[in-house]
Amino acid sequence: MKKIFVRSPYFIEIDEVDQTSGRIELFLWNQGNAIPSVPIYTLEKQIPSFLQTKLSWNISNFAKEFIKPVNPVSVNVPTEENSNVWCYMRVVSYSDDVEINDETFICLNGYTQFLDGYNYSTTNDIVPLVNVDIKLLRSTNVPYINVFLASNDYNWSGDIDNFFSATTDGMWKLPVDFNTYQFGVDGSPIDFYYFSEQLCEPKYTPIVCAYVNRFGGWQFLTFFKANQQSIEVKSNTYNLMPQSINYNTFIGANKNFNFNGTQKITCNTGWVNENYFDLIQDLMLSETILLDNVPVICKSTSTDFKTHLKDKNINYTINFEYNFNLINDVI
Repeated sequence: MKKIFVRSPYFIEIDEVDQTSGRIELFLWNQGNAIPSVPIYTLEKQIPSFLQTKLSWNISNFAKEFIKPVNPVSVNVPTEENSNVWCYMRVVSYSDDVEINDETFICLNGYTQFLDGYNYSTTNDIVPLVNVDIKLLRSTNVPYINVFLASNDYNWSGDIDNFFSATTDGMWKLPVDFNTYQFGVDGSPIDFYYFSEQLCEPKYTPIVCAYVNRFGGWQFLTFFKANQQSIEVKSNTYNLMPQSINYNTFIGANKNFNFNGTQKITCNTGWVNENYFDLIQDLMLSETILLDNVPVICKSTSTDFKTHLKDKNINYTINFEYNFNLINDVI
């Protein structure tokens, strides 16, 4: 089954001989729910002209509304991920009311890059939803990594006697409590390695950032060094009308209304490797970010790609704003 990344466009095309119209029916559901008996959406078009008969639809945005990541929950054993982190989409295509294709996709909340080309997807049974080529620095155990698995029996942490069974296709949380993560199927050769190294930070309190990365999985990044917090308060100022012509000098001529504010924080990674830039890029492009399990928005809009040759020691500084007002005004 194809895995597609719905933060980038994915097109369904119909171009049958002598067609005059086309239609697609979209059935969307999360794992654990029944497949809808009727389509959630029906999209229909007429051909532009008899010389231009190809019809196309971008289906990605329809899947995004069924994907709602909230927060990662740590695990000690392989566990299925929350079903709201991804979804299924069945697409039935018609040309002039004649069914021509019926395909089901696994929709992941990630994105593809320009150089990946048109309609990038993968059919691999094992899809690590994490940057596997980067040695991650951590202050404590990495809660887990996400991997999308086809139903099978798997071994993990490099131990061929440590198996778990995935009875259905799905996204899994695999705990990482060692320096090197090894993964295989039925004792076969290792499929990928995941490296992490635990560091002791004696001076500052590390901050753990969790965010949804380019693959649609939860990624964990530790900011080790100093952070700077601040607040910004906003209000509206209006002129007051005095109670009498002989006004009270203890009451000002203006008054502020509608007070509220936001809290901001600037974090530093500490010294990291060059390939950390991929993690920083995913963080800055992420739609869902938590700092120590508190929702934030990344306010940094640019950063340099730092190298050891030019910059010697590499540290990334990222600005965040907490994603709520200081005075609770949720209605």
